[in-house]
Amino acid sequence: MQFRHNQTSSEWFLQVYKKVEEVLDDRQHEYGSARRNFTAIGRMWGALLDIEDIDPAIVALMFDAAKSVRITANLEHEDSWIDKEGYTHHGKEIVFTNEP
Repeated sequence: MQFRHNQTSSEWFLQVYKKVEEVLDDRQHEYGSARRNFTAIGRMWGALLDIEDIDPAIVALMFDAAKSVRITANLEHEDSWIDKEGYTHHGKEIVFTNEP
């Protein structure tokens, strides 16, 4: 998904948004609800660290942080940017909606 020189930034944004949506739909089909999945991950990480459960929104931020570190190896790796958008989406969804 390369930015084309004749493409406006709005067109490119919509293209990226559509790709993020496709990836999120695939992930939900594969793993189930992000809230449930990130809640379970937060429980596991908390147990491993011998601390309280980690809030699922914080789990989304932690995944985003890990992806941010990895992306520095190749700033032009588009899938990594898509993943970061997905983690941001999940974090906002967890905080601002009641989606299960």
